[in-house]
Amino acid sequence: MNRALPRLLLLATALAGSFVVLLAASPSKTQAQSCGEPSSLRFDIVGKIVRSQLGFTQGLEFRDGQLYESTGRIGGTTQLNTISLTGQVKTLADQGTSVFGEGLTILNDEIIQLTWQDHEIFVYDLAGKLKRRMRNPREGWGLTNDGTRLIFSDGGESIYFADPRSFGIARIVRIKSNQPGPVLGLNELEWVKGKIYGNIFTTRLIVRINPSSGCIEAVGDLGPLWNAMTPDERANAEGPDNVLNGIAHDDATGLFYLTGKRWKTIFSTRLTERR
Repeated sequence: MNRALPRLLLLATALAGSFVVLLAASPSKTQAQSCGEPSSLRFDIVGKIVRSQLGFTQGLEFRDGQLYESTGRIGGTTQLNTISLTGQVKTLADQGTSVFGEGLTILNDEIIQLTWQDHEIFVYDLAGKLKRRMRNPREGWGLTNDGTRLIFSDGGESIYFADPRSFGIARIVRIKSNQPGPVLGLNELEWVKGKIYGNIFTTRLIVRINPSSGCIEAVGDLGPLWNAMTPDERANAEGPDNVLNGIAHDDATGLFYLTGKRWKTIFSTRLTERR
């Protein structure tokens, strides 16, 4: 997603380890949600990757010792890229400016790339050769998978489980917190050890969601990433478009790779949790 939410209803922040949802417009009658208070996530920086060229990062995935990236067309085109751990960016496929690239995941040796409002889904082999297309009936924001099904968001209050061959939606789970009201703006997604991690659009937060209940179980404030940037790197991480957006996980090392739209830097981090 590349622009502010229409009639933005969500302002999320982390205060003393608590997740607070402030609604600019909330219903007159609200009910407490059946979720506990979330724990606090901390992502400790252990290294950084400086990119050889910028990209408007919309999706990020780790596979076979490198990162795969989907980009949107702000300042460029909709691309499928690989990024080495030394920062070299290689473009495998380029869809130009006719569509707006969004989330990305890899399942069954296929790379699946969403588009925002174009309803197109591109399916590539691992070398970036287009194999087929699918149709998404909703907007495309974040995308991940649980090893069997695709899981995507559309910026609204739910996550969707879809068939990887047809993209038929099999299940819908509403996102909930320990506060009343909808949770909106869930963007880039990553499946890690049975949980869904996601950026909240326009904030510096990552949330962890239980895919069965939809409850937000934990929240991480990624503000410290800005403190670790050089002035030049920070200049590329400011502004309304260059927001936090990019989560990839290496199952072998346990490292999370975190970045944003048109950032020069991808941070390698290690997760700790405070209850």
